[in-house]
Amino acid sequence: MSARDLAGPVAIFLGALLLVAAIALPLYYVGTLKKTPMDLDITSVSDSQAQQGVSGSDALPAKIFNRCSLEGPRAEVSDAHLTDQQRVLVVDPADADKVTFQAGNSVRIDSYTDGDETVTPPADGADSGCMSSLLTATRDRITTNRETAEPQISGGGQSEVQVDAGENSVSLPDRKGLQYRFPFGVEKNDSYLYFDLPTRTTNPLTFVDEQEIQGVKTYHFTQEVPEMDLSTLTDANDQQLAGTSIDQPAGWYGGFPGSRNNDRLPASLIQKTTRDLYVDPVSGTIINEREHVQQYFKLNVSEDSPPEMLDYKLTALDVVFSYNQSTQEQLASDAKSLDDPIKLWGRWIPIVIGILGALLLAAGVWLLLRGGPKTPAPATDSPYDPNEQQRTDLIGQYRGDDRGNVYPAAGAPMGSHEQQPYDPDQTRQIPAVRDDRGDGFAEVGDHYPYMDQQRIGDDASAQQPQTGDPGWTTPQQSDVPQSQDDPLRRNRDEPWRRPGE
Repeated sequence: MSARDLAGPVAIFLGALLLVAAIALPLYYVGTLKKTPMDLDITSVSDSQAQQGVSGSDALPAKIFNRCSLEGPRAEVSDAHLTDQQRVLVVDPADADKVTFQAGNSVRIDSYTDGDETVTPPADGADSGCMSSLLTATRDRITTNRETAEPQISGGGQSEVQVDAGENSVSLPDRKGLQYRFPFGVEKNDSYLYFDLPTRTTNPLTFVDEQEIQGVKTYHFTQEVPEMDLSTLTDANDQQLAGTSIDQPAGWYGGFPGSRNNDRLPASLIQKTTRDLYVDPVSGTIINEREHVQQYFKLNVSEDSPPEMLDYKLTALDVVFSYNQSTQEQLASDAKSLDDPIKLWGRWIPIVIGILGALLLAAGVWLLLRGGPKTPAPATDSPYDPNEQQRTDLIGQYRGDDRGNVYPAAGAPMGSHEQQPYDPDQTRQIPAVRDDRGDGFAEVGDHYPYMDQQRIGDDASAQQPQTGDPGWTTPQQSDVPQSQDDPLRRNRDEPWRRPGE
């Protein structure tokens, strides 16, 4: 089999192989890329944003409870500028199936008002008094599945939060929902749950719309975290979290009808949050997070208390955080770096090799059809005559004399029909074939249809010389006409005779 014959099957094989690869790449190989990276390290910075309908300047858009007022005659709320900083990185345990995030989060006071002045709190470690620059700080650890991004605590996973640098961590064994990132291939639905660390609760996300942020198309989800009494949460020692409750005189709150100013009224810290997440649907990277956090103290009074007491809220924190410009740009770049291999191997390469496979397959089929069965040689115009073959085989095996007798030539074995080597002395002329007779032979003396008429004269009735004519001499063996040396001709009328009889 030649190389040309193999071209078609080889092209079909390669084309089919490429088509299979085009289907397998998105299904199998790309799946290995859709896992949480083991080298994840994200730092995000959120600045406090101005709010509509809330007093305060663009420079001091947030409101915080002035803790120095606990020692004063009245509660005070200050305008402030806050910064929320978070770093998320991968730590052990981590393997092919799971990964553990460690997230350190802190909210710092950049500046705040104290009466008519704007104050910058002292740095950490300095004698900050009642108002330090650190408002809150937590450290969180959570082990998640690398494909689903859901908590995977069993099998050595971790779920714990530390709310104070000097305290042990609090275990959260029943933790559910996403956090810090989404799985690859985010969908537009309301099936996702998201964990809120400050309240330690899980609440659903609602898909809102699509928005483009820093050149990346994102899915916008929103979440409502309902009111949660933070005083019910405990630390590692099973004690109430510090700063989640106060007990002050009624006059300190501003006074209430039916109560004396020196009556002690306890209050608990309540938090509710509205969260908006803008997620890259391919990689699951959160490009922007906008949180409206509201914390306030509510009086712990009976339901039959005056409405003024039931509805009273003392603001502890009211702020809208949103990732700053540089954080959004960095996260958009990180998302694209995770998206590109998926789009390359999951879309473009399968398309290219699929087209090549289809072309090779078509070329292989075309080559097979083009190189189909060989065309048989055209048949000759002359019909097959078995007697002609027999006469040809007998040439050189017989000789004649001047009397017209035919007998085997010397050296030719009787019964042998093998072709003899060419000998010009034994060359004979094959008798002419005529359509006059049924046996295909012309009568002796007839014209040979292939002879030049000028050689036999102008007389159309001229006859070939016969052996009995006067002047006829015995021809040399090489000149004997084929018609007289043909044993079949001599025995045509007596088929029972053998040559030479």
